[in-house]
Amino acid sequence: MFNLLLHLLLGIFVAATCVQVVVWTGIFARLARYVPPDPKLQTQNSKLKTPTCSVIICARNEGANLRQNLPFVLEQQYPDFEVVVVDDDSSDESPAVLQAFQKKYAHLRVLRVSPKTSPGKKHALAQGIAFARSEHLVFTDADCRPASLFWLEILCARFSAPQNAKPEILLGYAPYRPAPGLLNWWIRFETVQTAMQYCAFALAGRPYMGVGRNLAWKKHLFQRAGGFAAHADLPSGDDDLFVNAAAHAGNTAICLDPRTFVYSESEKTWSAWRQQKHRHLSAGRKYRPEHQALLGALALSHTLHYFLLIPLCFSGFGTICVSVWGCSDGPRLPDLLENSAPIPRRAAPFLVSTARRAIGFLLRGLRAAGFNPFQ
Repeated sequence: MFNLLLHLLLGIFVAATCVQVVVWTGIFARLARYVPPDPKLQTQNSKLKTPTCSVIICARNEGANLRQNLPFVLEQQYPDFEVVVVDDDSSDESPAVLQAFQKKYAHLRVLRVSPKTSPGKKHALAQGIAFARSEHLVFTDADCRPASLFWLEILCARFSAPQNAKPEILLGYAPYRPAPGLLNWWIRFETVQTAMQYCAFALAGRPYMGVGRNLAWKKHLFQRAGGFAAHADLPSGDDDLFVNAAAHAGNTAICLDPRTFVYSESEKTWSAWRQQKHRHLSAGRKYRPEHQALLGALALSHTLHYFLLIPLCFSGFGTICVSVWGCSDGPRLPDLLENSAPIPRRAAPFLVSTARRAIGFLLRGLRAAGFNPFQ
């Protein structure tokens, strides 16, 4: 009975490892090979001027964050843009802060939405989208700060790509600032993993989500997708659910130039992080069925691949498992979390080492079970 259970676990482990090998080598390896295009060459080759754009920030009781971060958006080195701040019925100092900024920055426009009639920010954001003057919309949050003053220039240059490669949706990367503590370490690691996943899937022609802290798309997509009507009952999902509905292989691109990263502070408590994750997971239930199946299979195989090591290490396969794991070059977490380096450069060692580990486990597991794939 024990041998039967052991071989059953081995079979599940082999199946999960096969899925991981296919995903890592067929999808995530695309991200390791990705080279960000030069924004100047894109503009020169397309012989088009950089497009006008509207940056939209939806804020509710974010007076302190607006005072600290909004100047970094307003002072972007870009020839023609506006910043639309949607004041979602704030009761703090936000109106006064925005009024003071309007006296200094002529391209700042403020839309106050009051009273607040629904949870979340979709209602306010929809009004901000209608209020914006440009076809090209860029989204971020009040607590976010671009890594450089060239965020808009590099990001929006992708909209001016040659006609046969001109995207309508741009997925950016939004890391969290380093801070002491295990929670911040975990959130930053998870953010890197999430970004690796949605960027790699976009490169593979299966875009399924984006992050509203650093996201751009064309205004006409909003009307084409029916706005937020399909998920108006959820307070979250204004970013990932919209991308899930509107994105496809022919209209989506990623932007991973480190100068376009948008930084923010992570949650301070585990309970706040759990609430945030609950909101994100609730939105995931409304993804397209094929995306839910694909992501579910990936998560399940990933979990089984690693957690089946525990029972296998106490079986006859323990020596093989531990030796392969120890000899393989595992990912260096400080490299993965180093925000000054582009994602592809941090991801490449992780991808290669994980693929090596998965293939090693697969082959040695098959041999231990009495099957030699090379005979």
